[in-house]
Amino acid sequence: MGLPKISRRTRYIIVIVLILYLLFSVQWNTAKVNHHFYNSIGTVLPSTARVDHLNLKNLDLAGTSNNGDHLMDLRVQLASQFPYDSRVPIPKKVWQTWKIDPSSKSQVSSISKCQNDWKHFSASEEPPYQYQLITDDQMIPLLEQLYGGVPQVIKAFESLPLPILKADFFRYLILYARGGIYSDMDTFPLKPLSSWPSTSQSYFSSLKNPQRYRNSLDNLETLEASEPGFVIGIEADPDRSDWAEWYARRIQFCQWTIQSKSGHPLLRELITNITATTLESVANVKSSIPLDDAEVLKDIADDYNVNMRDKKKFNKNYKHQQKKTAKNTDGTDIMNWTGPGIFSDVIFQYLNNVIQKNDDILIFNDNLNVINKHGSKHDTTMRFYKDIVKNLQNDKPSLFWGFFSLMTEPILVDDIMVLPITSFSPGIRTMGAKEDNDEMAFVKHIFEGSWKD
Repeated sequence: MGLPKISRRTRYIIVIVLILYLLFSVQWNTAKVNHHFYNSIGTVLPSTARVDHLNLKNLDLAGTSNNGDHLMDLRVQLASQFPYDSRVPIPKKVWQTWKIDPSSKSQVSSISKCQNDWKHFSASEEPPYQYQLITDDQMIPLLEQLYGGVPQVIKAFESLPLPILKADFFRYLILYARGGIYSDMDTFPLKPLSSWPSTSQSYFSSLKNPQRYRNSLDNLETLEASEPGFVIGIEADPDRSDWAEWYARRIQFCQWTIQSKSGHPLLRELITNITATTLESVANVKSSIPLDDAEVLKDIADDYNVNMRDKKKFNKNYKHQQKKTAKNTDGTDIMNWTGPGIFSDVIFQYLNNVIQKNDDILIFNDNLNVINKHGSKHDTTMRFYKDIVKNLQNDKPSLFWGFFSLMTEPILVDDIMVLPITSFSPGIRTMGAKEDNDEMAFVKHIFEGSWKD
Protein backbone atom coordinates (compact mmCIF):
# COMPACT_ATOMS: atom_id res chain seq x y z
CA MET A 1 0.00 0.00 0.00
CA GLY A 2 1.59 3.30 -1.12
CA LEU A 3 1.78 6.61 0.74
CA PRO A 4 -1.31 8.78 0.49
CA LYS A 5 -1.19 11.57 -2.06
CA ILE A 6 -0.63 15.06 -0.64
CA SER A 7 -2.22 17.93 -2.46
CA ARG A 8 -0.14 20.87 -3.67
CA ARG A 9 -1.95 23.18 -1.23
CA THR A 10 -1.09 20.90 1.71
CA ARG A 11 2.55 20.75 0.63
CA TYR A 12 2.70 24.55 0.55
CA ILE A 13 1.25 24.73 4.07
CA ILE A 14 3.77 22.18 5.38
CA VAL A 15 6.68 24.11 3.82
CA ILE A 16 5.47 27.41 5.29
CA VAL A 17 5.07 25.86 8.75
CA LEU A 18 8.59 24.41 8.57
CA ILE A 19 10.06 27.78 7.51
CA LEU A 20 8.24 29.60 10.31
CA TYR A 21 9.44 26.99 12.80
CA LEU A 22 13.04 27.37 11.66
CA LEU A 23 12.84 31.18 11.81
CA PHE A 24 11.35 31.09 15.30
CA SER A 25 13.96 28.60 16.47
CA VAL A 26 16.84 30.71 15.15
CA GLN A 27 15.47 33.92 16.72
CA TRP A 28 14.73 32.19 20.04
CA ASN A 29 18.19 30.64 20.20
CA THR A 30 19.83 33.93 19.18
CA ALA A 31 17.97 35.73 21.95
CA LYS A 32 19.14 33.05 24.41
CA VAL A 33 22.75 33.42 23.24
CA ASN A 34 22.61 37.23 23.44
CA HIS A 35 21.04 37.12 26.89
CA HIS A 36 23.67 34.67 28.14
CA PHE A 37 26.52 36.57 26.48
CA TYR A 38 25.64 40.04 27.73
CA ASN A 39 24.67 38.89 31.21
CA SER A 40 27.77 36.70 31.56
CA ILE A 41 30.00 39.70 30.84
CA GLY A 42 28.27 42.42 32.85
CA THR A 43 29.21 46.08 32.71
CA VAL A 44 30.83 48.37 35.23
CA LEU A 45 30.00 52.06 34.82
CA PRO A 46 33.21 53.94 35.68
CA SER A 47 33.52 57.53 36.87
CA THR A 48 34.46 60.12 34.26
CA ALA A 49 35.41 62.68 36.92
CA ARG A 50 37.73 60.56 39.09
CA VAL A 51 40.33 59.69 36.49
CA ASP A 52 43.65 60.58 38.13
CA HIS A 53 44.80 56.98 37.61
CA LEU A 54 44.08 57.05 33.87
CA ASN A 55 45.56 58.62 30.76
CA LEU A 56 42.38 59.31 28.79
CA LYS A 57 44.22 60.13 25.57
CA ASN A 58 46.36 56.97 25.60
CA LEU A 59 44.07 54.56 27.41
CA ASP A 60 45.60 51.27 28.53
CA LEU A 61 42.79 48.89 27.62
CA ALA A 62 44.43 45.89 29.26
CA GLY A 63 45.07 47.66 32.55
CA THR A 64 41.84 49.64 32.76
CA SER A 65 39.27 46.86 32.96
CA ASN A 66 40.55 45.15 36.11
CA ASN A 67 37.21 44.00 37.44
CA GLY A 68 37.58 40.31 36.62
CA ASP A 69 36.53 38.15 33.69
CA HIS A 70 32.81 38.71 34.18
CA LEU A 71 32.80 42.49 34.42
CA MET A 72 33.86 44.88 31.69
CA ASP A 73 34.37 48.62 32.03
CA LEU A 74 32.01 50.63 29.77
CA ARG A 75 34.90 52.92 28.86
CA VAL A 76 36.88 49.90 27.63
CA GLN A 77 33.89 48.57 25.67
CA LEU A 78 33.54 51.89 23.84
CA ALA A 79 37.27 52.24 23.17
CA SER A 80 37.46 48.66 21.87
CA GLN A 81 34.39 49.02 19.65
CA PHE A 82 35.52 52.35 18.15
CA PRO A 83 39.34 52.65 18.30
CA TYR A 84 40.66 56.14 17.65
CA ASP A 85 43.11 56.74 14.81
CA SER A 86 44.32 60.35 14.94
CA ARG A 87 46.01 59.97 11.53
CA VAL A 88 42.70 59.57 9.68
CA PRO A 89 41.18 62.88 8.45
CA ILE A 90 37.82 64.08 9.74
CA PRO A 91 35.21 62.26 7.60
CA LYS A 92 33.46 64.38 4.99
CA LYS A 93 30.01 63.78 6.41
CA VAL A 94 27.24 66.07 7.63
CA TRP A 95 24.68 64.71 10.09
CA GLN A 96 21.37 66.25 11.10
CA THR A 97 18.33 64.93 12.96
CA TRP A 98 14.66 65.81 12.72
CA LYS A 99 11.31 64.43 13.85
CA ILE A 100 10.00 63.52 10.40
CA ASP A 101 11.06 62.91 6.83
CA PRO A 102 12.22 66.16 5.18
CA SER A 103 9.83 65.61 2.27
CA SER A 104 6.84 65.90 4.61
CA LYS A 105 4.56 68.85 3.93
CA SER A 106 4.43 69.60 7.65
CA GLN A 107 8.11 70.57 7.57
CA VAL A 108 8.67 74.07 8.98
CA SER A 109 9.71 76.40 6.14
CA SER A 110 12.68 77.94 7.98
CA ILE A 111 13.94 74.47 8.93
CA SER A 112 13.54 73.26 5.37
CA LYS A 113 15.56 76.23 4.09
CA CYS A 114 18.34 75.57 6.60
CA GLN A 115 18.46 71.92 5.56
CA ASN A 116 18.67 72.84 1.89
CA ASP A 117 21.64 75.12 2.63
CA TRP A 118 23.50 72.26 4.35
CA LYS A 119 22.74 69.95 1.43
CA HIS A 120 23.92 72.59 -1.05
CA PHE A 121 27.17 73.33 0.78
CA SER A 122 27.81 69.59 1.21
CA ALA A 123 27.33 68.87 -2.49
CA SER A 124 29.42 71.89 -3.54
CA GLU A 125 32.62 70.55 -1.98
CA GLU A 126 35.14 68.59 -4.01
CA PRO A 127 34.91 65.77 -3.21
CA PRO A 128 31.37 66.32 -1.92
CA TYR A 129 30.44 65.79 1.71
CA GLN A 130 27.93 63.02 2.37
CA TYR A 131 24.76 64.58 3.81
CA GLN A 132 22.52 62.41 6.00
CA LEU A 133 19.36 63.35 7.89
CA ILE A 134 18.23 60.86 10.54
CA THR A 135 14.56 60.96 11.55
CA ASP A 136 13.34 60.01 15.00
CA ASP A 137 12.05 56.61 13.89
CA GLN A 138 15.42 55.75 12.30
CA MET A 139 17.49 56.38 15.43
CA ILE A 140 16.98 53.12 17.32
CA PRO A 141 17.58 50.81 14.30
CA LEU A 142 20.75 52.75 13.45
CA LEU A 143 22.03 52.66 17.03
CA GLU A 144 21.33 48.93 17.24
CA GLN A 145 23.49 48.50 14.16
CA LEU A 146 26.31 50.75 15.40
CA TYR A 147 26.27 50.02 19.15
CA GLY A 148 25.20 46.37 19.24
CA GLY A 149 28.54 45.58 20.86
CA VAL A 150 27.93 48.15 23.61
CA PRO A 151 24.29 47.37 24.48
CA GLN A 152 24.18 49.44 27.68
CA VAL A 153 24.43 52.54 25.47
CA ILE A 154 21.29 51.51 23.57
CA LYS A 155 19.57 50.74 26.86
CA ALA A 156 20.39 54.24 28.12
CA PHE A 157 19.19 55.90 24.91
CA GLU A 158 15.87 54.05 25.03
CA SER A 159 15.43 55.01 28.69
CA LEU A 160 15.87 58.78 28.30
CA PRO A 161 12.54 60.38 29.30
CA LEU A 162 12.49 63.38 26.91
CA PRO A 163 13.09 63.85 23.16
CA ILE A 164 15.63 66.65 23.74
CA LEU A 165 17.76 64.31 25.86
CA LYS A 166 17.73 61.76 23.04
CA ALA A 167 18.54 64.43 20.45
CA ASP A 168 21.55 65.56 22.48
CA PHE A 169 22.78 62.02 23.10
CA PHE A 170 22.34 60.95 19.49
CA ARG A 171 24.64 63.68 18.13
CA TYR A 172 27.48 62.45 20.34
CA LEU A 173 26.78 58.82 19.45
CA ILE A 174 26.72 59.33 15.68
CA LEU A 175 29.91 61.40 15.71
CA TYR A 176 31.70 58.87 17.91
CA ALA A 177 30.73 56.00 15.62
CA ARG A 178 31.02 57.69 12.22
CA GLY A 179 32.61 61.16 12.57
CA GLY A 180 31.97 64.28 10.52
CA ILE A 181 29.97 67.43 11.24
CA TYR A 182 26.80 67.46 13.29
CA SER A 183 24.64 70.60 13.25
CA ASP A 184 21.14 71.34 14.52
CA MET A 185 18.35 71.83 12.00
CA ASP A 186 17.96 75.52 12.90
CA THR A 187 21.47 76.30 11.68
CA PHE A 188 22.95 76.91 8.24
CA PRO A 189 26.52 77.29 6.93
CA LEU A 190 27.86 80.72 6.00
CA LYS A 191 31.06 79.57 4.28
CA PRO A 192 32.30 76.48 2.45
CA LEU A 193 32.92 73.59 4.83
CA SER A 194 36.48 73.24 3.55
CA SER A 195 37.25 76.80 4.73
CA TRP A 196 36.90 75.94 8.44
CA PRO A 197 40.17 76.40 10.39
CA SER A 198 40.14 72.67 11.22
CA THR A 199 41.11 71.92 7.61
CA SER A 200 43.17 75.06 6.89
CA GLN A 201 46.81 74.39 6.07
CA SER A 202 47.59 78.11 6.33
CA TYR A 203 46.37 78.06 9.93
CA PHE A 204 48.63 75.14 10.86
CA SER A 205 51.65 76.69 9.17
CA SER A 206 51.17 79.84 11.27
CA LEU A 207 51.30 78.01 14.62
CA LYS A 208 54.34 78.99 16.67
CA ASN A 209 55.51 79.14 20.29
CA PRO A 210 53.41 76.49 22.03
CA GLN A 211 52.35 77.29 25.59
CA ARG A 212 54.43 75.53 28.23
CA TYR A 213 53.00 73.75 31.24
CA ARG A 214 54.34 71.91 34.28
CA ASN A 215 56.58 68.97 33.25
CA SER A 216 56.17 69.64 29.51
CA LEU A 217 59.08 68.73 27.25
CA ASP A 218 61.76 71.35 26.66
CA ASN A 219 61.63 70.86 22.90
CA LEU A 220 57.89 71.35 22.35
CA GLU A 221 58.54 73.78 19.49
CA THR A 222 60.16 70.99 17.45
CA LEU A 223 57.01 68.86 17.52
CA GLU A 224 54.40 68.96 14.78
CA ALA A 225 50.88 70.12 15.64
CA SER A 226 48.14 67.50 15.44
CA GLU A 227 45.35 67.84 12.92
CA PRO A 228 42.17 68.58 14.90
CA GLY A 229 40.15 65.54 15.84
CA PHE A 230 37.45 67.40 17.74
CA VAL A 231 36.21 70.92 16.90
CA ILE A 232 33.85 73.04 19.00
CA GLY A 233 32.94 76.69 19.46
CA ILE A 234 32.20 78.96 22.39
CA GLU A 235 28.48 79.23 23.14
CA ALA A 236 28.63 81.55 26.14
CA ASP A 237 31.34 83.74 27.67
CA PRO A 238 29.32 85.92 30.08
CA ASP A 239 31.84 88.47 31.34
CA ARG A 240 29.61 89.73 34.14
CA SER A 241 29.36 89.21 37.89
CA ASP A 242 25.86 87.65 37.77
CA TRP A 243 26.71 85.12 35.06
CA ALA A 244 25.56 82.15 37.19
CA GLU A 245 21.97 83.44 37.12
CA TRP A 246 21.84 83.10 33.34
CA TYR A 247 24.29 80.39 32.29
CA ALA A 248 25.29 76.91 33.39
CA ARG A 249 29.04 77.57 33.23
CA ARG A 250 31.34 80.61 33.09
CA ILE A 251 32.70 79.26 29.82
CA GLN A 252 30.10 77.20 27.98
CA PHE A 253 30.95 75.25 24.85
CA CYS A 254 28.52 75.05 21.95
CA GLN A 255 27.01 71.68 21.04
CA TRP A 256 24.58 72.66 18.29
CA THR A 257 27.49 72.36 15.83
CA ILE A 258 30.36 69.90 16.40
CA GLN A 259 33.01 68.43 14.13
CA SER A 260 34.82 65.25 15.08
CA LYS A 261 36.76 62.22 13.99
CA SER A 262 35.18 58.89 14.84
CA GLY A 263 36.30 57.25 18.07
CA HIS A 264 37.59 60.46 19.64
CA PRO A 265 38.31 59.76 23.34
CA LEU A 266 36.62 62.97 24.50
CA LEU A 267 33.32 61.73 23.07
CA ARG A 268 33.97 58.36 24.68
CA GLU A 269 34.08 60.05 28.09
CA LEU A 270 30.91 62.02 27.38
CA ILE A 271 29.01 58.92 26.22
CA THR A 272 30.20 57.00 29.28
CA ASN A 273 28.92 59.79 31.52
CA ILE A 274 25.51 60.09 29.87
CA THR A 275 25.00 56.32 29.77
CA ALA A 276 25.81 55.91 33.46
CA THR A 277 23.80 58.99 34.47
CA THR A 278 20.75 57.71 32.61
CA LEU A 279 20.86 54.17 34.01
CA GLU A 280 21.31 55.53 37.54
CA SER A 281 18.82 58.41 37.36
CA VAL A 282 15.71 57.31 35.46
CA ALA A 283 12.61 55.77 37.03
CA ASN A 284 11.87 53.50 34.08
CA VAL A 285 14.83 51.72 32.47
CA LYS A 286 13.88 50.36 29.04
CA SER A 287 15.70 47.93 26.80
CA SER A 288 14.91 46.07 23.59
CA ILE A 289 17.89 43.81 24.44
CA PRO A 290 17.71 41.40 27.41
CA LEU A 291 20.26 42.84 29.83
CA ASP A 292 20.94 42.73 33.53
CA ASP A 293 21.56 46.00 35.34
CA ALA A 294 24.92 47.66 34.87
CA GLU A 295 26.95 48.12 38.02
CA VAL A 296 27.99 51.47 39.52
CA LEU A 297 30.39 51.30 42.44
CA LYS A 298 28.79 52.74 45.59
CA ASP A 299 31.48 55.32 46.24
CA ILE A 300 30.83 57.02 42.88
CA ALA A 301 27.03 56.66 42.78
CA ASP A 302 26.47 60.39 43.32
CA ASP A 303 28.64 61.14 40.29
CA TYR A 304 25.82 59.78 38.15
CA ASN A 305 22.82 61.12 40.04
CA VAL A 306 21.67 64.05 37.91
CA ASN A 307 19.97 65.52 40.99
CA MET A 308 23.41 65.95 42.56
CA ARG A 309 24.69 68.32 39.90
CA ASP A 310 25.12 72.08 39.81
CA LYS A 311 22.79 74.12 42.05
CA LYS A 312 20.46 71.23 42.94
CA LYS A 313 23.27 69.52 44.80
CA PHE A 314 23.20 72.26 47.44
CA ASN A 315 19.40 72.53 47.72
CA LYS A 316 18.60 70.90 51.07
CA ASN A 317 14.87 70.82 50.29
CA TYR A 318 15.27 68.92 47.01
CA LYS A 319 14.58 65.18 46.95
CA HIS A 320 17.92 64.08 45.56
CA GLN A 321 17.07 60.37 45.45
CA GLN A 322 13.90 60.73 43.38
CA LYS A 323 14.13 59.04 40.00
CA LYS A 324 13.62 61.01 36.79
CA THR A 325 10.54 60.90 34.56
CA ALA A 326 9.28 63.12 31.76
CA LYS A 327 7.25 65.09 34.31
CA ASN A 328 9.99 65.93 36.81
CA THR A 329 12.87 66.53 34.36
CA ASP A 330 13.43 70.28 34.03
CA GLY A 331 15.73 72.57 32.05
CA THR A 332 18.47 72.38 34.67
CA ASP A 333 18.44 68.58 34.43
CA ILE A 334 18.72 68.74 30.64
CA MET A 335 21.62 71.18 30.87
CA ASN A 336 23.56 68.93 33.24
CA TRP A 337 22.52 65.54 31.83
CA THR A 338 23.12 65.78 28.08
CA GLY A 339 23.33 69.51 27.34
CA PRO A 340 25.98 72.26 27.35
CA GLY A 341 26.62 71.98 31.11
CA ILE A 342 27.88 68.40 31.17
CA PHE A 343 29.35 68.86 27.67
CA SER A 344 31.52 71.73 28.96
CA ASP A 345 32.46 69.85 32.15
CA VAL A 346 33.67 66.78 30.27
CA ILE A 347 35.70 68.93 27.86
CA PHE A 348 37.55 70.62 30.72
CA GLN A 349 38.04 67.29 32.53
CA TYR A 350 39.45 65.67 29.41
CA LEU A 351 41.78 68.55 28.53
CA ASN A 352 43.12 68.75 32.08
CA ASN A 353 43.75 65.00 32.14
CA VAL A 354 45.60 65.22 28.83
CA ILE A 355 48.10 67.83 30.03
CA GLN A 356 48.51 66.17 33.44
CA LYS A 357 49.27 62.73 32.00
CA ASN A 358 51.34 63.65 28.93
CA ASP A 359 54.46 65.81 28.55
CA ASP A 360 54.25 66.36 24.78
CA ILE A 361 50.94 68.22 24.41
CA LEU A 362 51.06 71.22 22.09
CA ILE A 363 48.95 74.17 23.25
CA PHE A 364 48.49 77.13 20.90
CA ASN A 365 46.57 80.23 21.97
CA ASP A 366 47.28 83.34 19.91
CA ASN A 367 44.73 85.22 22.02
CA LEU A 368 47.46 85.50 24.66
CA ASN A 369 49.33 87.83 22.31
CA VAL A 370 46.42 90.17 21.59
CA ILE A 371 46.04 93.73 22.87
CA ASN A 372 43.07 95.80 21.69
CA LYS A 373 43.39 98.84 19.46
CA HIS A 374 43.50 101.14 22.49
CA GLY A 375 46.49 99.31 23.95
CA SER A 376 44.41 97.75 26.74
CA LYS A 377 44.32 94.13 27.88
CA HIS A 378 40.98 94.50 29.68
CA ASP A 379 38.74 93.06 26.97
CA THR A 380 41.19 90.44 25.69
CA THR A 381 42.32 87.05 26.98
CA MET A 382 45.48 88.76 28.25
CA ARG A 383 43.40 90.02 31.17
CA PHE A 384 43.57 86.50 32.64
CA TYR A 385 47.22 85.86 31.79
CA LYS A 386 48.48 85.51 35.38
CA ASP A 387 45.78 83.00 36.33
CA ILE A 388 46.29 81.07 33.11
CA VAL A 389 50.04 80.69 33.67
CA LYS A 390 49.59 79.92 37.36
CA ASN A 391 47.20 77.05 36.60
CA LEU A 392 49.42 75.66 33.84
CA GLN A 393 52.42 75.62 36.18
CA ASN A 394 50.67 73.94 39.12
CA ASP A 395 51.79 70.49 40.25
CA LYS A 396 48.58 69.32 38.57
CA PRO A 397 48.45 71.65 35.56
CA SER A 398 45.01 72.68 34.35
CA LEU A 399 43.33 75.08 31.97
CA PHE A 400 41.82 78.05 33.79
CA TRP A 401 38.45 79.04 32.30
CA GLY A 402 39.95 82.42 31.33
CA PHE A 403 42.11 80.55 28.80
CA PHE A 404 39.00 80.48 26.57
CA SER A 405 37.51 83.85 27.54
CA LEU A 406 37.35 86.88 25.21
CA MET A 407 39.00 84.85 22.45
CA THR A 408 38.91 86.00 18.83
CA GLU A 409 41.30 83.44 17.33
CA PRO A 410 41.12 79.61 17.31
CA ILE A 411 42.77 77.69 20.14
CA LEU A 412 44.39 74.28 19.71
CA VAL A 413 45.08 71.99 22.68
CA ASP A 414 46.54 68.73 21.37
CA ASP A 415 43.92 67.79 18.75
CA ILE A 416 41.03 69.73 20.31
CA MET A 417 40.23 72.94 18.42
CA VAL A 418 38.09 75.62 20.07
CA LEU A 419 36.66 78.37 17.86
CA PRO A 420 35.61 81.83 19.09
CA ILE A 421 31.98 82.66 19.79
CA THR A 422 31.66 84.33 16.37
CA SER A 423 32.25 81.02 14.57
CA PHE A 424 28.94 79.34 15.48
CA SER A 425 27.06 82.28 17.06
CA PRO A 426 27.60 85.28 14.78
CA GLY A 427 25.22 88.20 14.97
CA ILE A 428 23.96 87.63 18.54
CA ARG A 429 25.39 91.05 19.50
CA THR A 430 26.59 90.04 22.93
CA MET A 431 29.65 88.48 24.57
CA GLY A 432 31.93 89.77 21.82
CA ALA A 433 30.26 87.94 18.94
CA LYS A 434 30.80 89.65 15.59
CA GLU A 435 28.52 89.79 12.55
CA ASP A 436 27.71 87.12 9.97
CA ASN A 437 30.22 88.51 7.46
CA ASP A 438 33.19 88.21 9.82
CA GLU A 439 36.02 85.98 8.61
CA MET A 440 35.57 83.73 11.66
CA ALA A 441 31.79 83.25 11.15
CA PHE A 442 31.07 79.76 9.78
CA VAL A 443 27.61 78.65 10.97
CA LYS A 444 24.50 80.73 11.72
CA HIS A 445 22.15 79.60 14.48
CA ILE A 446 18.62 81.03 14.20
CA PHE A 447 17.47 79.73 17.61
CA GLU A 448 14.14 78.25 16.53
CA GLY A 449 13.92 76.30 19.79
CA SER A 450 12.50 73.29 17.92
CA TRP A 451 13.97 70.98 20.60
CA LYS A 452 11.17 72.07 22.94
CA ASP A 453 8.50 70.35 20.81
